[in-house]
Amino acid sequence: MDSGTAGIIGLLFFFIVFLGIAIWTLNPKNKKRIEELKNIPLKDESNE
Repeated sequence: MDSGTAGIIGLLFFFIVFLGIAIWTLNPKNKKRIEELKNIPLKDESNE
């Protein structure tokens, strides 16, 4: 396998992963979970 083929395989792999993540986040049944996850950086850790 030459570097050109490896590059294309890597590009396709990451593109498929990106599409999978995009479809997962835009899926309506995951909306509640995504809403909870988006607020993680804003949570106050002193209450835990």
